Amino acid sequence: MKSFLFLLFSLIYFYTPVISQPASHFTVRYYTTENGLPSNGVKGLQWEEKTGFLWIATEAGIVRFNGIDFKSYTKENTNYVQSERIQYLTRNYKNEIYAADQVGTVLGIRQNKVFYIKTLLPDKETDGFNSSGIVVSEQFLDTKQKDKDIRSYAIGFHKFLPLTDTSLLIIKNNTLYLNTISVNGSRSLDFAGIKIKTGFILNNKYFLVTDKNELYNFETVSKTIHPVPFSGPAFITSLLKDGKATLLWEIGQENPIILYENFAWQLVFDGEKIISEDICNAVPTGILFQHVLYSKEKKLLFLGTNSKGLIVISSNKVQPAKNKHIEGDERNAYYSQIELSNGNILTNEGHIIGTKPVSSEPLPIEGKFGFNISKTGDSLLWYSQYETDIKFNTLHSYNFRTAITKNYSKIKSAVHFVITLKNNKTIVLNETGLGELQDDSLHYLFLFGEKKLKNIPSDLVETEPDKVAFAVRDVILSFNTSSLKLDTLLQEENLYPRTLFWYKDYLFVGTYGKGFYIIKGNKAKAMPLDKNKFLLYTHCFMPDKLGYCWMSTNRGLFKVKLDELLNAFDKNINTVYYHYLGKNDGMDMTEMNGGCTPCAIALKKGTLSFPTMDGLLWVSPEQANILLPEGELYIDEVLADNKKVNIDSLSLKNLGFNTREIKFYLGFSAWCNKENIYIDYKLNNDAEWTPLNTTNGAVIQFNNLPQGKYVLQIRKLNGFGINNYSYRKIEFTINTPWHKTWWFYTVCMLLLLALISLYFRLRTKQFKQRQKKLEKQVTEKTKELLQKNEVLEKSNSINTRLISIISHDIITPLKFLTVAGKSLQEKRSQMPEELQQETISEMANTSQELQLLSTNILNWIKYQNENRRLLKETFNLHELVQQVLGILQSLAKQKKLMIENLVDEKVEVNQFYEPLKILIYNLLTNAIHFTEKGAILVDAVVGDGYITVSVKDEGIGMTPEKIKSLMADQVVISSANVDNKKGHGLGYLIIKDLLKTMGATLHIESKKGEGSKVSIRFDLQKTNSFTA
Repeated sequence: MKSFLFLLFSLIYFYTPVISQPASHFTVRYYTTENGLPSNGVKGLQWEEKTGFLWIATEAGIVRFNGIDFKSYTKENTNYVQSERIQYLTRNYKNEIYAADQVGTVLGIRQNKVFYIKTLLPDKETDGFNSSGIVVSEQFLDTKQKDKDIRSYAIGFHKFLPLTDTSLLIIKNNTLYLNTISVNGSRSLDFAGIKIKTGFILNNKYFLVTDKNELYNFETVSKTIHPVPFSGPAFITSLLKDGKATLLWEIGQENPIILYENFAWQLVFDGEKIISEDICNAVPTGILFQHVLYSKEKKLLFLGTNSKGLIVISSNKVQPAKNKHIEGDERNAYYSQIELSNGNILTNEGHIIGTKPVSSEPLPIEGKFGFNISKTGDSLLWYSQYETDIKFNTLHSYNFRTAITKNYSKIKSAVHFVITLKNNKTIVLNETGLGELQDDSLHYLFLFGEKKLKNIPSDLVETEPDKVAFAVRDVILSFNTSSLKLDTLLQEENLYPRTLFWYKDYLFVGTYGKGFYIIKGNKAKAMPLDKNKFLLYTHCFMPDKLGYCWMSTNRGLFKVKLDELLNAFDKNINTVYYHYLGKNDGMDMTEMNGGCTPCAIALKKGTLSFPTMDGLLWVSPEQANILLPEGELYIDEVLADNKKVNIDSLSLKNLGFNTREIKFYLGFSAWCNKENIYIDYKLNNDAEWTPLNTTNGAVIQFNNLPQGKYVLQIRKLNGFGINNYSYRKIEFTINTPWHKTWWFYTVCMLLLLALISLYFRLRTKQFKQRQKKLEKQVTEKTKELLQKNEVLEKSNSINTRLISIISHDIITPLKFLTVAGKSLQEKRSQMPEELQQETISEMANTSQELQLLSTNILNWIKYQNENRRLLKETFNLHELVQQVLGILQSLAKQKKLMIENLVDEKVEVNQFYEPLKILIYNLLTNAIHFTEKGAILVDAVVGDGYITVSVKDEGIGMTPEKIKSLMADQVVISSANVDNKKGHGLGYLIIKDLLKTMGATLHIESKKGEGSKVSIRFDLQKTNSFTA
């Protein structure tokens, strides 16, 4: 057998690879960090056919790809992801998906989510993590944590083939090992020196590839191997034999993949031999592919690269067809087309497009022709063509049987629509009107000019026997060719109809800018459009044999089920599934052409051919592998005020009443183009479903919902079929605020009653308190009036005494001065010198006493001003006393008295400067006044927080009664008696007022005939201001 294989390999070594489809039949899409993939290094791939999700391991976290959007699971959004450097993605024996990061966190993947499994402890010897056992089962992983042998193998470096959920095969260093959960260490399996390079599982069979690239089947029971034949193109066998092709397979992968240059194949097993099947010939070269997966169902090839991101290759659903030999000045935009006998297509530009060699047979039309052609019967072709001799377009016909072309030179028009009715009448519609073809002329049955219609016809179809429907600029008309009756089916300004299609008594109307309509009887309905409203510009309706209708537009091609359209028309349903095909499906140019007849043609092989602005577009309804948006709808996460809410927990059932924003993030498979995703939702009993805009992700958002219970219903259209939806329902509650609950209202009622009761009690109490307050105010006012009256009486008494002082102590001395002065003036010559000196001395003393008395009166009046505001200041007490002594020194010298300033020169006080100065001035004037000889001492003693200023004299002194009188609250001002040296008390009245201002106290020590010591005491620091 081996010799036979070797001979076979040698014979086919130089075969050239051939694949059934050209590379243009595939679309290659690249995904990198520039368009959504978080990292260009792919560490693993796993495809979930059931959910339609591709899971990707990267160095920036685990990524889920649905065909449109990437969703990443990172440390920022997934709290159990400890490191974003993912080591691998793999499956276990039960086909469950697992991943692990570089710090030992094992993660599981189920349906649409990633979840936490466990965190492995580091190996004490290597300080690393090894979770290879997860390829078997979680139980195997836990049991084998202490097995040093299994820890020496690593996913991605060695090949693992799980046999059961407790055992596996391992390929390392060209040796096959067996490891079971019950035995520590691995047992090598020897096959007579055959070296095993790799292996794979296919149809539940285990296959091994040797170092010589030979295939063997491994028997799991007997632990033996036997060769397996390979059936496929010879060159593939050669490539495998020589190691030029790369065989890729991972656990859970249904079929191994072979890559060579641009080619990719999958291996299948028919029970006897392994067979290769074509996948594509569009694999990019020069790229290191580490992971390859293939979806048979969706015909998608996923290629994970080492540093260039993800590549997805899909088979095209449509095929552009272009004139490869077009000159630079020729148009490549086509309209009308004719299928030739060999399957090629003749376009209105005179170009032949197709895969077959150009035939030598004559063409039905030579040169360019008009946009509108039609076939009648089984052999006649009608078209318009420009005639150079008359310089006008005329109607032509070509007979395929006789190959004869006829020119109807009498029928001049650039636009001709020709049909043959069931009664064999040939009806022609042109810019003039509608008529019946008779011989070489047109007999008009209807003229646009007579009906004052804008003569821009666009299509003509037969609807019933003897009846046709045709379209002009603003109206769709029905005309009976026998009765000549004209009916209006649909009229709308600037309707611009492009095409008409008659199907089962329904007339389809495609317009340029206003969507499409269906008309039946007297009912005309504008049909629902696609989500992007591309169908506003509907160019063509092309039915196929499978019950679908293909509709071309300015932005791509749509496929729709005809029965769904009729059901939507009959039942006024506003939702129809239109499947969009565009760039991702193989279209080079999505702008398709209309305004021509036929708007598209069905080729003999079943392919539909549509004109576009850049060649033709072919689609095979039977072979186009259209991917529908089928699959489950998942809720990825719920955010309430940007905080995650577990959808399965009670927290979603009771959201706070102050919740301002709720977001529901949806997950779904979307390999069908984003234009084909139709998701609607409604909240509670909303009458209509609200379409969800999925342009920037599928997120349903609600803001400022009031309190209450809510049911959110979500549906996703899964493709063709009436009511073909996947549904999801979520119930949640916005809690009622505490201030809106029944118990709160009850408490409020009770509180209201209590407040009313309290109000009356308080009002009653308030009235009583007000009464007491008024009584108190009356008492206080009465007392205040009495005090003021007392003050007034006192003031009146003082004023009376002042008047007495002024009238006696001021007026009398002034009279004395006047009399003495006059006597001295008049009798000076008669008076002895001694008497003159005595008189002058008495006059000086009297003047001085008047001065002192006047000063005291002024100072007393000055400090009776109640609005006078004083400010404290810091000053030197010694200097202040020295200033006062400077004023009174002359007075003391007259009496031969000595005044000493004993105040320390360093003493600083913070006090009212002027009041203190006046106070000391009065104390000194009193001392001088009542002292005839001796000394007067001024001193200051600083204590703990206070200072005492004293004035001591050796004068006449005071009796205790006099001291008591002076210290009393009311000082009696008496008239002075100069002879007896009695004071009138005004100086002490000023002193006591100033003491109040300064916050000081007065103390008098005196004995009759021995002098007096008057002391004032005040704090060193007190308030800085005082209002008199």
